[in-house]
Amino acid sequence: MLKGDRIKLGPVKREYVESYLKWLNDPEITQYLTFFRPLTRMMEEDWIENLKNQNDTIVFGIIITDENDAEKLIGNCGLHAIDWKNRVGEVGIIIGEKEYQGKGYGTEAMELLLEYGFKTVNLNRIQLRVYEFNSRAINSYNKIGFVEEGRMRQAMFVNGEYHDTIFMSILQEEWLKER
Repeated sequence: MLKGDRIKLGPVKREYVESYLKWLNDPEITQYLTFFRPLTRMMEEDWIENLKNQNDTIVFGIIITDENDAEKLIGNCGLHAIDWKNRVGEVGIIIGEKEYQGKGYGTEAMELLLEYGFKTVNLNRIQLRVYEFNSRAINSYNKIGFVEEGRMRQAMFVNGEYHDTIFMSILQEEWLKER
């Protein structure tokens, strides 16, 4: 378990299926993600079951603790498509519980994930993709130290319009210099 000031990153559990189904079948949430098909319980259970067989993916639940020390899942994040030879990974994050969006939980989760990726997994480069209209996420990534590397023009069709996909990254040496 990775611990921050307000959150913890912990392993994904089967009991999270209900939350994932709620989030990943909500168009307000999925407009920021790369998939668009409705998910069934079986699909989500299969995804969780298959995590143990994926050597290039590490996923965490984003958890907060309330005043009674009860844990609440508010999102998930992970390192994906890890290239072990070149020490590169791609991050993804979702704060699915809407009342916790825009309150810095995603930034804190991303900072914990970067620390884990650079110090424990020993990645040299961590990258991400974000849609140009996701200004809240872009501001968070810039604050953490990600640098825009380029964009694919009109690469995503979301809500009836084409949007650019922005590519950003941060290198281990850049991250260490800021800490």
